[in-house]
Amino acid sequence: MIKAIEFENFKGQTGMQELTGRDIFIGRNGIGKTTRIQTLGASLLGYIPGRDCGKNAADTFKFATGKSMSVGCKTDNGFMFSRTFEKKEKREKDGSTKISITESVTVAPSRGEKTDTQRKSRIAEEVGNFPVALDFQEFLSLSDTKRREFIFSLSPIRSDNWTRERLLRYLEENLLTLQLKVNNFEHYQIMVKMITEAMRQFPENYQFADGLQSMVDWVSKQRSFWDAKKKDAQGAVRSLTDQKLELENTDRDIAEKKKELDDLHNQLVDVEKKISTTEEQKKAYDKRENRIKELQDLIKNMPLLSKDTQDLDDKIAVLQVQIINPGDLTEETKPVKEKLITNKEQRELLEDKIRAVKDSLANINSAINALETALKQTQDLAGQCIVNPQLIKCPKDFTGFGTWVEQKKRAAQAEIDNLMDQENSLKAEMTSLTREAEELEKQQQDIMKRFQADLETNRRTQDGIAKLNQEKNDRLNQFNTDKEKMAGYKAELERLKSEDPQPIFSAPVEILQKQAEGIRNSIYDLKKTVEEKEKAKQAILLIQQSMVDNRRAEYKSLCLKSIADELGPKGVQGMLVEEILEPLREDIRTNLRTGDFNYEPYFQTKSDTGQDIFQFGWINEKGHRVNFDALSTGQQVIYLAALMLTIIDRAQPKTRMLILDNVNHCDKQNFIMLLDGLSKLADRLDNIILAGALAFEFDAPAEWKVWNLNEEGTVANERIA
Repeated sequence: MIKAIEFENFKGQTGMQELTGRDIFIGRNGIGKTTRIQTLGASLLGYIPGRDCGKNAADTFKFATGKSMSVGCKTDNGFMFSRTFEKKEKREKDGSTKISITESVTVAPSRGEKTDTQRKSRIAEEVGNFPVALDFQEFLSLSDTKRREFIFSLSPIRSDNWTRERLLRYLEENLLTLQLKVNNFEHYQIMVKMITEAMRQFPENYQFADGLQSMVDWVSKQRSFWDAKKKDAQGAVRSLTDQKLELENTDRDIAEKKKELDDLHNQLVDVEKKISTTEEQKKAYDKRENRIKELQDLIKNMPLLSKDTQDLDDKIAVLQVQIINPGDLTEETKPVKEKLITNKEQRELLEDKIRAVKDSLANINSAINALETALKQTQDLAGQCIVNPQLIKCPKDFTGFGTWVEQKKRAAQAEIDNLMDQENSLKAEMTSLTREAEELEKQQQDIMKRFQADLETNRRTQDGIAKLNQEKNDRLNQFNTDKEKMAGYKAELERLKSEDPQPIFSAPVEILQKQAEGIRNSIYDLKKTVEEKEKAKQAILLIQQSMVDNRRAEYKSLCLKSIADELGPKGVQGMLVEEILEPLREDIRTNLRTGDFNYEPYFQTKSDTGQDIFQFGWINEKGHRVNFDALSTGQQVIYLAALMLTIIDRAQPKTRMLILDNVNHCDKQNFIMLLDGLSKLADRLDNIILAGALAFEFDAPAEWKVWNLNEEGTVANERIA
């Protein structure tokens, strides 16, 4: 049983509605009665059942207010589910906005469902997806044929008489007639193909009613497609026929015109060849004359250089005299280098002597320091033993040791003074040798600089001589080159003058060009004529093909119409309905009598004249058949309730719900009788929901809950717990 429903932004309303299993919604129009019923349908099915409502997310979202809408239900066993529809906008690269509607599903408690498809299957498993919701006012507006289709769509048909194989035989026997095969074999072949395609829509494992409905749906779609194709082909035939009439000629003499066009092309090629030959001859003549004039000018204007180079030879001789002999650098620097070597050896010897003097001074100073240290130590001990001054006394007298130390220091100082004099003398000698070495280095550098300056002067002189020699060679080479050019120019001039100067033209170019232009104009006109004739020919071929396509489209459309008639309400579906009508009638009669309505229902599928019809109603207390449309509004509601309960019993859905909207058409007496009757049948249903703008007061049985929306509005705003 459905215990509660919730809705958000659905038809402008948001709220939660509890359900008891026996619920009546009353209130003024627009208060939300139908909203609750449609919420239940949208929650179970994902769409809103009804004649004018589509089944995709975009159709359902038309009932939303805002960019999102959600509906949901809760059952008595704690299962909850909801569906949310959202509007999403995406900006495309071209600046346009793409709008899409998405549906998402939630279930609780979950069994690990990961996709919306799995969650939808879970909803179908828990509560089913059988849409037994009836808008009374909408049903009244249906034609007899549409009412038959409605009942057929809800009634689970199980036939022992019909199988897939029998259906195929039925179609072949009724549609693949010998007369059709003999009179129009193409139509017959297309009929065979269409029947085969239609039967492919009926899988082997389908129930018969499901397979039949699958075939009916496919035939309907194909019929719409081929009807449109037929109209397109007919329009194309008319358009091409009009085009053909506008063209000048057909293709009767296309071959002759094409031959004439080929001849003109050949003539144009010959004339263009003559023009090309004449132009080449003229170009060759003009080229010869221009070259003769050019050679004459070259010979006249060419200055012949002199072969004399005496001026350059004189300049070379002057420069050669300026070349300097720098001498032998090695010999010139040899005495200086030898003196430098001797000087170096002397300085190294002096450095050794200075080091020896310094070492002697260091040794003497070290000896003096040792004596002073010993003297101080003997004075500090004052008669104590040097080995262990604290325990052992020493009787030796060291008073004379100080005098001896002073004598040694005076002798050492004299020796130090002597050594210092030697060091100063050696340093003075070292300074003299160092100055001598610097002078020698300067002499050597001066010799090198003078030698390098002489070399640089000689290099510049040699460069000048080389340039003069190159100029001399260039003058001689240019003289020889000009001499050879002059000889070549004269030889070429003599050869050109010896040739025949008169041009040989095949024909005047102007005349040939006018002739070619005339041929081109003729080709253009003839080509246009051939193109028009080709268009006429193509138009005829297209008309023929379009006629073939039109005929095939017409045959397919006719075949599909015939199949649709054989499968539909006037054919197999009608026969199936007739098979189930008697069991349906018996069940409806039982349901009516349970509600204390002792009327005999009836169905009529043939008129008194033998025409196919579909009418139903009941036989009144006088034994007269009263058609459904002739019943009072209240009686119609009661009849439909019995019919819907019959359909629910036969379908055995997971959740058995009977929902009737717009029951305000019942008067008070019939409404009370309807409630009493439904109360007696309540044990066969999980939920019964009635809705209507009732204009009268009534006392509902105890098991019924009346929700007056005029007083309670949205009833509650909290979510389903």
